[in-house]
Formats: sequence, structure tokens, C-alpha cells
Amino acid sequence: MSSGTGWFSVFTIGKGACPKNEALVYLANYRNLYGSINGADLFEGEYDTEHLISNLKDAALSHLTQVYAMNQYAAQKEITLDQQELDRVEQAAKKYYDSLSKKEKSALKVKETDIRDMYGRLALAEKVYTDLMGSVDEEVSEDEARVVDAKIIVISDQDKADTVQNLINSGTEFDLLNSYNDATQMDVSLKRGEYPIEVEEVLFSLEDGAVAGPIAASDGKYYFVKCISKYNQELSEENKKSIVEKRQTNRVGDILDDLDENVYSELNQKLWNEMELPDKETVKTNSFFSVLHEYLSY
Repeated sequence: MSSGTGWFSVFTIGKGACPKNEALVYLANYRNLYGSINGADLFEGEYDTEHLISNLKDAALSHLTQVYAMNQYAAQKEITLDQQELDRVEQAAKKYYDSLSKKEKSALKVKETDIRDMYGRLALAEKVYTDLMGSVDEEVSEDEARVVDAKIIVISDQDKADTVQNLINSGTEFDLLNSYNDATQMDVSLKRGEYPIEVEEVLFSLEDGAVAGPIAASDGKYYFVKCISKYNQELSEENKKSIVEKRQTNRVGDILDDLDENVYSELNQKLWNEMELPDKETVKTNSFFSVLHEYLSY
């Protein structure tokens, strides 16, 4: 996203231009939702306030730009909110707007129609995101997700690897060879993609109790492995979920990358840098996201 855009827009993505008051609403709610831990205000005292504000602004901007990017994608794919969804957006907007004090409305520079428009964009973005998640293939094979419990010895020197090999051949217990190990931990639970492919191919073919090595890997090291359990059921189930989540993240990331490459976008860097968090004593609202989700949840 390059710098520029109109004075009253924080950024533009395609035909969508984010107004300053929408950014203020996000900043206020982010600040009031995430600005304290166990009752301690992170923006007071000895905390690194400047760094915290920068991180919070980055998070709010990231959320906003994804909302607008998803709306751009929705326009391309002709995805819209149906009448029931629009009615619920309007109901949520009224409830949230009515929850704001006069001072909050003035500080955030919003009318009820502004909140309705913001909720419309957020609801459409979440609808698109949910549709995208549903389109991801959730079929993961047992072998792809399998996690193996193993003992592993990593050696950087060939002479030392030869020594270890001779000790194994002479019947030395695998655990007693840990003094030769360059790795910090012998006992590991491994999923695919964590070690060099040469090691993975051997380890995932072993039966329980089997030992293999030395395996000369592409990283220039030598590996000895002992399979303790070729299928850790609990970790394998967790890994299945992680694989699906990664596919989902990649799906959305690909769309955002494509939009970034092919759709005009600009950030008003000067305006964004000058924007400050709304005063916490005046603007205490933190229910912008939760109110919408009372009426719409995808």
C-alpha cells in the first residue's frame, strides 16, 4: 500500500475509502478492549506507551484494511448481504449508537448512519471470510497429520558420526549416546516438515523401537533416530486441525496478496501518523464488535 490518498480518507482499496471516523471507532474499541491486563492500564505507569500505541494502531489498521479488502473481493464475486442480514446490521447499529454518550459521539464524529455503514462493511467481510473458510479442503490424511515420538541424535562431524554408528552396532543403548548429541533435546515429537526431508523419509517409515542412521541430510549434518511411537494420536489430531487452519490462512492470504497486486490501494500516511487514540476518559466504548455479533455471527 503506497502513501497518498485523499485528506479525509485514511486509506483506499479499490473503490473503498476508509473515513477517519471509522478508524477512530476501531482505535477506541481496540484501546478499550486490549489496553489493560488484570485491571492494569497499559497506557499508564512505567509501560512503553509509545510502543504499545504503535502496536495497537498497527493491529487496528490491519483489521480495517482486511475488512475493506474483503469488501473489494465481495464486489468482484458479487457477494452481498441479504435483506435479513441488512436488517440485523441496522438493528445492531442502532443499539451501538444508542450506547454511546453525547461526548463519545462528538469525539468519534459519528452518526447512526455511519455506524450502520461500518457494520455493513464488517458484516460483509466476515461473511466472505466464513465462505472462504468453508471452501477450504478439510480432508487431511492420517499420514499427512501423523506425529511421531522419537529420540534423535544430531551430529555435525562425520568422524563422530562413525563413532556413534560403531557404538550402535556394538549394542550400546541409544539413550547412552546422548553425550555425542549436538541437539539440545533427544526426546522429540515430530510432524512432517520440521526436519530435513532425508530424515523425515526415514523416520516416518520406521516401526516402533526401530533405529536408523547415520542419515546424511542436506543441511550437512548426520542424524540417528529411534522411533518410540510411530503415531501419537493426541498430537496427530491437533496437527490435523493446524493443517486445516494453515490452509485457511493461506487461502485468505492468497486473496489479499492478489488484491494488493492488482487493486489500487493507498495509505494516507500523514493523516494516519497524526491520528491519536481517543481520550479514554471521554471515549469508553468497547462493544463495537460484540454488539454486531449479538445480531450476526457467521
